[in-house]
Amino acid sequence: MEPSEPSRRSARLALLIKVAISGTLLAVLFWRVDRTAFLTSLGSLSVPFLLGCVALYVLGYVVSVFRWQLLLRAEGIRLSTWRLGLVYFEGAFFNLFLPTLIGGDIVRGYFIYRMTRGHDASIASILVDRLCGFAALMVIAVSALALARGRFDDPQVTVAIATVAACFACLMVVLLNRTLTSRASGVLGMVGLARFQAKLQGLVDAIRRYRQHRRALVQALALSAFLQALIIVTYYFIGVALNLGVPLVYFFLFVPLITALAMLPVSVAGLGVREGGVIYFFAKVGVDPATALGMSLVWFSLTLVVSCLGGLAFLLDTHEKKRLGE
Repeated sequence: MEPSEPSRRSARLALLIKVAISGTLLAVLFWRVDRTAFLTSLGSLSVPFLLGCVALYVLGYVVSVFRWQLLLRAEGIRLSTWRLGLVYFEGAFFNLFLPTLIGGDIVRGYFIYRMTRGHDASIASILVDRLCGFAALMVIAVSALALARGRFDDPQVTVAIATVAACFACLMVVLLNRTLTSRASGVLGMVGLARFQAKLQGLVDAIRRYRQHRRALVQALALSAFLQALIIVTYYFIGVALNLGVPLVYFFLFVPLITALAMLPVSVAGLGVREGGVIYFFAKVGVDPATALGMSLVWFSLTLVVSCLGGLAFLLDTHEKKRLGE
């Protein structure tokens, strides 16, 4: 118990720092924008339109659950859509309280690992799920860059997309190359984390096994492309409701970069970082900061509303486990 106490303190401190960063960034953004224009833009939102965006957001979650189920079944893990849906929504709920947009994956991993009694592919499925999503996001960004060429030539956006795509490609090379993975494992031993070497190797081996499931991977990538397009279209509809007047192609160009920014482990649920990214990128097509901030916070509100369903899912799951005596 004693050795774990310092690590708990460190985790609490890291969380407090990230909460402070999110709060500070939001305070600075609110201080710099026209607050009257911000409130006016939010006042233009129609409730039916907003409910439609909520429906699209929920549909995205349903697609995500089916994609995850597909990847699990490829490794012989068969769980009901209902149970997986509960776990997925629980992860979304805990995303609100954990740093970055992928904090909920840790919760998902914990629950699914217990449900499959330690099957290594259960954790690998979450990573492959996330990798498929990011791969689709990068394909969308690069495609949008090609489509916007001639109408929108911004070196900063081009470099940003190229940099993120290159970093993702490097990560995939490391994961799929045995020599590089062995060296990464060796680094863990050098920095005193040798106890994680076996777990890392087992996880990487499980990820590599997915190369044998080509059909499942192709289907997962197709669902990922649909899901990411759905997310971007939801952003676009929020922009339409706020009278942005920005063509859809720019949403396909900017939202992938904003999503990548929000994944940086420096804030809670990407809050503050995402809003700064929305203001920065959409300013390039003439959107004023107040309206851009409103759009980003409306998006976060959708996340908040739908993710709170995960709290209900957590209660239902807990009740079901008690009923079954687990």
